[in-house]
Amino acid sequence: MRNPGVIFRVGIAASQAIFFNLYFMMYMFAPKFSHRFVGYLEEEAVHTYSKCLDAIDSGKLPLWENMKAPPTAIEYYSLDPKTASMRDVILSVRADEAVHRSVNHHFSDIPQYYDIK
Repeated sequence: MRNPGVIFRVGIAASQAIFFNLYFMMYMFAPKFSHRFVGYLEEEAVHTYSKCLDAIDSGKLPLWENMKAPPTAIEYYSLDPKTASMRDVILSVRADEAVHRSVNHHFSDIPQYYDIK
């Protein structure tokens, strides 16, 4: 929805490259911890999107109250192109994050070969 500058985009790409490699190494040594970590990140995402919905509903984000959903989100989440709003997109993203949260916590609960007694 915005066009960030080159320095910002390079910073994001560098941060993602660093995090990816650190997470990969962490996953190699502690997959249960890694899934639990991502599960908690997803829990925070669900909480954040819930607060965003509350802000839209209470009028604290007036630009988003009547904003149409972006075409990419309409296609990805199979929303109705005629009625899809930004609120519908946030609801869909929050539901997606909730599934990711549950899946990662589930994977963290699965016993590893060295955990079997």
